[in-house]
Amino acid sequence: MRADMEHAEHDTRERAGNLVGTSAAMRRLADFIAHVARADSTVLVRGESGVGKELVAREVHRQSRRAHQPLVVVDCATLHDNLLQSELFGHERGAYTGAVSAKRGLFEVADRGTILLDEIAELTPALQVKLLRVLETGTFRRLGGTVDVHVDVRVIAATNRQLETMLERGEFREDLFYRLNVFPLDVPPLRERPEDIPELVRHFVSRDTVQDRGGPVHVNDEVLELLLRHTWPGNVRELQHVIERALVLCDGTDIEPRHLPAAVQVAGAGGTVQRSARTLSLEEIERQHIRRVLDSCGGHRERAAHVLRISERTLYRRLREGLDGPAARPESLPESESALAGASH
Repeated sequence: MRADMEHAEHDTRERAGNLVGTSAAMRRLADFIAHVARADSTVLVRGESGVGKELVAREVHRQSRRAHQPLVVVDCATLHDNLLQSELFGHERGAYTGAVSAKRGLFEVADRGTILLDEIAELTPALQVKLLRVLETGTFRRLGGTVDVHVDVRVIAATNRQLETMLERGEFREDLFYRLNVFPLDVPPLRERPEDIPELVRHFVSRDTVQDRGGPVHVNDEVLELLLRHTWPGNVRELQHVIERALVLCDGTDIEPRHLPAAVQVAGAGGTVQRSARTLSLEEIERQHIRRVLDSCGGHRERAAHVLRISERTLYRRLREGLDGPAARPESLPESESALAGASH
């Protein structure tokens, strides 16, 4: 049984990949990614700016049969119509002034792999028609060309706009929308999953400091409270920038409220923030997070383990290693685990 539980925990982490978060919303998203990655369906990733749409697209590619082939990312909002057409589909020599030689487009570069079309809502009507043809036939023509080019490319599109509203206004082709919307993936905003904030903080802090400082950085408990109360209009990207800023301003090993932007500090003004000079290690933040999840699950350990995406055995071990309160008492553990806890005294 223990081997099976450990395998299940490993399998869950493998599916999650680079996605950070154990909330119900993120677990659902990870499950959807695992399912759609096995197919070759077109995917539409939707969500507000900063939620991590490109990361989701990369996870779909990483878990797919195309993982060892190219993943090409195109920002459709940064290039003029003619330049974007040339970037996507390539051009022949003499197609326009300055085209001194033929050039392969990014669809050709992505052949047998995946292409991510970020900000898909920014495509002009002319490019929408060309993209629709690629999706329907797998062929296109280079700018100035007369020969069809065949490619085998999986298309993932991403947008922070409501395409349904654009359909009603005639700004986006209905046939293209239904071609793209075969499997929509909605990425939840950070304000809808605040329970993921401690894990995200740990991720950003450990990623940016382990090599630079050679030791752990502690997060003041008041800092964590402020982070949990902020509404995060810029989502995960905003949190990442806040942590990066705090690490720059932090001279020692403790991140304190004064290292946070004023907007985040103000977030705690309307409530009572428990002030303490004590700082929390990232391990202690993890324990606090586990305690909150246990409370939200009414003390139901199996459900809490499912939310945390760990096995029950791992949850029991974490409880014995540091959590206090009723959930950690030996009598609250299953009989086999209680016996182990009792033997340790």
